[in-house]
Amino acid sequence: MTVLYIILLAFIQGITEFLPISSSAHLLIFPQIFNIEDQGVIIDIAGHIGSLFAVLYFYRHDFSLILKNFFKGGDNSFLLKLVLATFSTVVVGAILVLFNIEFRNPKVVIYTSIIFGLLFYLADRFGKNRDGMEKLTVKEAFYIGMAQILAIIPGVSRSGITLTEGMYLGLKREVALKFSFLLSVPTIILVGLGGAYKFIKSPESIDVLPIVLMALFSFIFSLFVIKFVLYFVKKCSFKIFALYRVALGIFLYFYLK
Repeated sequence: MTVLYIILLAFIQGITEFLPISSSAHLLIFPQIFNIEDQGVIIDIAGHIGSLFAVLYFYRHDFSLILKNFFKGGDNSFLLKLVLATFSTVVVGAILVLFNIEFRNPKVVIYTSIIFGLLFYLADRFGKNRDGMEKLTVKEAFYIGMAQILAIIPGVSRSGITLTEGMYLGLKREVALKFSFLLSVPTIILVGLGGAYKFIKSPESIDVLPIVLMALFSFIFSLFVIKFVLYFVKKCSFKIFALYRVALGIFLYFYLK
Protein backbone atom coordinates (compact mmCIF):
# COMPACT_ATOMS: atom_id res chain seq x y z
CA MET A 1 0.00 0.00 0.00
CA THR A 2 1.26 3.44 -0.91
CA VAL A 3 1.44 6.32 1.55
CA LEU A 4 -1.18 8.20 -0.48
CA TYR A 5 -3.59 5.27 -0.22
CA ILE A 6 -3.08 5.04 3.55
CA ILE A 7 -3.78 8.77 3.90
CA LEU A 8 -6.93 8.34 1.82
CA LEU A 9 -8.12 5.49 4.06
CA ALA A 10 -7.33 7.57 7.14
CA PHE A 11 -9.35 10.42 5.63
CA ILE A 12 -12.31 8.08 5.13
CA GLN A 13 -11.98 6.75 8.69
CA GLY A 14 -11.64 10.22 10.21
CA ILE A 15 -14.73 11.53 8.44
CA THR A 16 -17.01 8.54 8.79
CA GLU A 17 -16.20 7.53 12.40
CA PHE A 18 -17.87 10.60 13.84
CA LEU A 19 -20.53 11.14 11.24
CA PRO A 20 -23.48 8.75 11.65
CA ILE A 21 -22.74 6.94 8.37
CA SER A 22 -20.56 3.98 9.50
CA SER A 23 -16.77 4.03 9.18
CA SER A 24 -16.52 0.21 8.97
CA ALA A 25 -18.92 0.20 6.02
CA HIS A 26 -16.96 2.81 4.08
CA LEU A 27 -13.60 1.17 4.76
CA LEU A 28 -15.15 -2.09 3.57
CA ILE A 29 -16.85 -0.87 0.39
CA PHE A 30 -14.15 1.57 -0.77
CA PRO A 31 -11.81 -1.18 -2.10
CA GLN A 32 -14.83 -2.93 -3.65
CA ILE A 33 -16.00 0.12 -5.59
CA PHE A 34 -12.55 1.02 -6.92
CA ASN A 35 -11.41 -2.59 -7.35
CA ILE A 36 -8.47 -2.26 -4.95
CA GLU A 37 -7.10 -4.94 -2.67
CA ASP A 38 -8.79 -4.85 0.74
CA GLN A 39 -6.49 -3.28 3.33
CA GLY A 40 -7.45 -5.80 6.03
CA VAL A 41 -8.69 -5.60 9.59
CA ILE A 42 -5.37 -4.49 11.16
CA ILE A 43 -5.30 -1.26 9.12
CA ASP A 44 -8.96 -0.65 9.96
CA ILE A 45 -8.21 -1.05 13.67
CA ALA A 46 -5.23 1.33 13.38
CA GLY A 47 -7.62 3.91 11.95
CA HIS A 48 -10.00 3.42 14.87
CA ILE A 49 -7.12 3.82 17.32
CA GLY A 50 -6.29 7.18 15.73
CA SER A 51 -9.91 8.24 16.17
CA LEU A 52 -9.77 7.05 19.79
CA PHE A 53 -6.88 9.38 20.60
CA ALA A 54 -8.71 12.23 18.88
CA VAL A 55 -11.67 11.79 21.25
CA LEU A 56 -9.37 11.47 24.27
CA TYR A 57 -7.62 14.70 23.30
CA PHE A 58 -10.79 16.63 22.46
CA TYR A 59 -12.58 15.58 25.66
CA ARG A 60 -9.45 15.47 27.84
CA HIS A 61 -11.06 17.68 30.50
CA ASP A 62 -14.13 15.42 30.73
CA PHE A 63 -12.02 12.29 31.09
CA SER A 64 -9.70 14.05 33.54
CA LEU A 65 -12.72 14.86 35.71
CA ILE A 66 -13.99 11.27 35.47
CA LEU A 67 -10.60 9.92 36.60
CA LYS A 68 -10.33 12.53 39.35
CA ASN A 69 -13.75 11.57 40.73
CA PHE A 70 -12.89 7.87 40.53
CA PHE A 71 -9.62 8.10 42.44
CA LYS A 72 -10.73 10.74 44.95
CA GLY A 73 -14.16 9.33 45.72
CA GLY A 74 -16.20 11.97 43.90
CA ASP A 75 -19.38 11.62 41.86
CA ASN A 76 -18.93 8.47 39.73
CA SER A 77 -22.45 8.37 38.29
CA PHE A 78 -21.36 9.27 34.77
CA LEU A 79 -18.58 6.69 34.85
CA LEU A 80 -21.18 4.11 35.87
CA LYS A 81 -23.30 5.07 32.86
CA LEU A 82 -20.34 4.60 30.52
CA VAL A 83 -19.50 1.23 32.07
CA LEU A 84 -23.07 -0.05 31.80
CA ALA A 85 -23.36 1.24 28.22
CA THR A 86 -20.18 -0.66 27.35
CA PHE A 87 -21.00 -3.88 29.23
CA SER A 88 -23.18 -5.52 26.57
CA THR A 89 -20.61 -4.69 23.87
CA VAL A 90 -17.93 -6.42 25.97
CA VAL A 91 -19.99 -9.61 26.26
CA VAL A 92 -21.03 -9.82 22.62
CA GLY A 93 -17.63 -8.70 21.33
CA ALA A 94 -15.85 -11.38 23.39
CA ILE A 95 -18.14 -14.07 21.99
CA LEU A 96 -17.49 -12.94 18.41
CA VAL A 97 -13.71 -12.85 18.93
CA LEU A 98 -13.53 -16.23 20.69
CA PHE A 99 -15.62 -17.95 18.01
CA ASN A 100 -14.03 -15.95 15.17
CA ILE A 101 -17.38 -14.64 13.92
CA GLU A 102 -17.23 -11.74 11.44
CA PHE A 103 -19.79 -9.78 9.41
CA ARG A 104 -17.28 -8.30 6.96
CA ASN A 105 -19.48 -8.57 3.88
CA PRO A 106 -20.05 -5.59 1.52
CA LYS A 107 -23.55 -6.74 0.58
CA VAL A 108 -24.65 -6.51 4.21
CA VAL A 109 -24.04 -2.74 3.99
CA ILE A 110 -26.84 -2.43 1.41
CA TYR A 111 -29.55 -3.36 3.86
CA THR A 112 -28.06 -1.93 7.06
CA SER A 113 -27.51 1.46 5.40
CA ILE A 114 -31.11 1.71 4.27
CA ILE A 115 -32.84 0.23 7.32
CA PHE A 116 -30.83 2.07 9.97
CA GLY A 117 -30.71 5.22 7.88
CA LEU A 118 -34.52 5.31 7.97
CA LEU A 119 -34.58 4.61 11.72
CA PHE A 120 -32.07 7.41 12.22
CA TYR A 121 -34.27 9.80 10.24
CA LEU A 122 -37.33 8.92 12.33
CA ALA A 123 -35.44 9.39 15.61
CA ASP A 124 -34.09 12.76 14.46
CA ARG A 125 -37.49 13.88 13.15
CA PHE A 126 -39.71 12.69 15.98
CA GLY A 127 -37.34 12.40 18.97
CA LYS A 128 -38.33 14.43 22.02
CA ASN A 129 -35.04 16.40 21.88
CA ARG A 130 -35.56 17.84 25.36
CA ASP A 131 -33.19 16.39 27.96
CA GLY A 132 -29.61 17.29 28.88
CA MET A 133 -26.86 14.91 30.00
CA GLU A 134 -27.93 15.21 33.63
CA LYS A 135 -31.31 13.68 32.70
CA LEU A 136 -29.71 10.54 31.25
CA THR A 137 -30.50 7.71 33.66
CA VAL A 138 -28.43 4.60 34.28
CA LYS A 139 -31.15 2.49 32.66
CA GLU A 140 -31.17 4.68 29.54
CA ALA A 141 -27.38 4.50 29.29
CA PHE A 142 -27.70 0.71 29.38
CA TYR A 143 -30.29 0.84 26.58
CA ILE A 144 -27.93 2.93 24.44
CA GLY A 145 -25.22 0.33 25.07
CA MET A 146 -27.57 -2.46 24.03
CA ALA A 147 -28.30 -0.62 20.80
CA GLN A 148 -24.56 -0.21 20.21
CA ILE A 149 -24.20 -3.99 19.89
CA LEU A 150 -25.80 -3.74 16.45
CA ALA A 151 -22.84 -1.64 15.26
CA ILE A 152 -20.83 -4.85 15.06
CA ILE A 153 -22.61 -5.28 11.73
CA PRO A 154 -21.04 -3.08 9.00
CA GLY A 155 -23.30 -0.27 7.87
CA VAL A 156 -25.23 0.08 11.13
CA SER A 157 -22.85 2.83 12.36
CA ARG A 158 -21.84 2.97 16.01
CA SER A 159 -22.42 6.71 16.26
CA GLY A 160 -25.60 6.40 14.19
CA ILE A 161 -27.27 3.73 16.32
CA THR A 162 -26.27 5.34 19.65
CA LEU A 163 -27.58 8.70 18.40
CA THR A 164 -30.79 7.03 17.22
CA GLU A 165 -31.38 5.44 20.62
CA GLY A 166 -30.32 8.57 22.51
CA MET A 167 -32.70 10.83 20.56
CA TYR A 168 -35.48 8.25 20.87
CA LEU A 169 -35.00 8.35 24.66
CA GLY A 170 -35.39 12.15 24.59
CA LEU A 171 -31.81 13.47 24.64
CA LYS A 172 -31.04 16.67 22.75
CA ARG A 173 -29.06 16.09 19.55
CA GLU A 174 -25.87 17.67 20.90
CA VAL A 175 -26.16 15.77 24.19
CA ALA A 176 -26.74 12.44 22.45
CA LEU A 177 -23.76 13.26 20.22
CA LYS A 178 -21.44 13.97 23.15
CA PHE A 179 -22.44 10.78 24.96
CA SER A 180 -21.87 8.85 21.72
CA PHE A 181 -18.39 10.37 21.37
CA LEU A 182 -17.45 9.59 24.98
CA LEU A 183 -18.85 6.08 24.66
CA SER A 184 -16.62 5.52 21.62
CA VAL A 185 -13.52 5.46 23.85
CA PRO A 186 -14.12 2.18 25.74
CA THR A 187 -15.72 0.71 22.62
CA ILE A 188 -12.73 1.41 20.36
CA ILE A 189 -10.37 0.13 23.07
CA LEU A 190 -12.30 -3.14 23.01
CA VAL A 191 -12.05 -3.27 19.21
CA GLY A 192 -8.28 -2.78 19.49
CA LEU A 193 -7.95 -5.51 22.10
CA GLY A 194 -10.00 -7.87 19.93
CA GLY A 195 -7.74 -7.17 16.97
CA ALA A 196 -4.63 -7.70 19.09
CA TYR A 197 -5.99 -11.04 20.32
CA LYS A 198 -6.63 -12.21 16.76
CA PHE A 199 -3.15 -11.15 15.68
CA ILE A 200 -1.45 -12.91 18.61
CA LYS A 201 -3.48 -16.05 17.95
CA SER A 202 -2.66 -16.07 14.22
CA PRO A 203 0.38 -13.83 13.79
CA GLU A 204 1.07 -12.50 10.33
CA SER A 205 3.97 -10.63 8.80
CA ILE A 206 2.96 -6.96 8.91
CA ASP A 207 4.53 -3.67 7.89
CA VAL A 208 4.54 -1.27 10.83
CA LEU A 209 4.75 1.94 8.76
CA PRO A 210 1.24 1.74 7.22
CA ILE A 211 -0.24 1.06 10.67
CA VAL A 212 1.50 4.09 12.22
CA LEU A 213 0.54 6.36 9.30
CA MET A 214 -3.07 5.17 9.39
CA ALA A 215 -3.36 5.91 13.10
CA LEU A 216 -1.59 9.29 12.83
CA PHE A 217 -3.61 10.69 9.92
CA SER A 218 -6.84 9.24 11.28
CA PHE A 219 -6.14 11.17 14.51
CA ILE A 220 -5.66 14.42 12.58
CA PHE A 221 -8.74 14.06 10.38
CA SER A 222 -10.87 12.89 13.32
CA LEU A 223 -10.08 16.04 15.31
CA PHE A 224 -11.37 18.27 12.51
CA VAL A 225 -14.50 16.18 12.05
CA ILE A 226 -15.38 16.18 15.78
CA LYS A 227 -15.23 19.99 15.78
CA PHE A 228 -17.30 20.18 12.60
CA VAL A 229 -20.04 17.81 13.78
CA LEU A 230 -20.40 19.58 17.15
CA TYR A 231 -20.82 22.88 15.29
CA PHE A 232 -23.13 21.37 12.68
CA VAL A 233 -25.55 19.80 15.16
CA LYS A 234 -26.17 23.20 16.80
CA LYS A 235 -27.36 24.62 13.47
CA CYS A 236 -28.93 21.72 11.58
CA SER A 237 -30.70 18.38 11.94
CA PHE A 238 -29.17 15.00 11.04
CA LYS A 239 -31.58 14.51 8.12
CA ILE A 240 -28.87 14.91 5.47
CA PHE A 241 -26.89 11.98 6.92
CA ALA A 242 -29.99 9.76 7.05
CA LEU A 243 -30.74 10.53 3.40
CA TYR A 244 -27.12 9.86 2.46
CA ARG A 245 -27.26 6.43 4.10
CA VAL A 246 -30.41 5.48 2.21
CA ALA A 247 -28.90 6.74 -1.06
CA LEU A 248 -25.69 4.78 -0.37
CA GLY A 249 -27.65 1.58 0.23
CA ILE A 250 -29.60 2.03 -3.03
CA PHE A 251 -26.39 2.73 -4.96
CA LEU A 252 -24.68 -0.35 -3.53
CA TYR A 253 -27.72 -2.49 -4.31
CA PHE A 254 -27.33 -1.84 -8.03
CA TYR A 255 -23.51 -1.73 -7.99
CA LEU A 256 -22.92 -4.96 -6.08
CA LYS A 257 -25.82 -7.06 -7.37
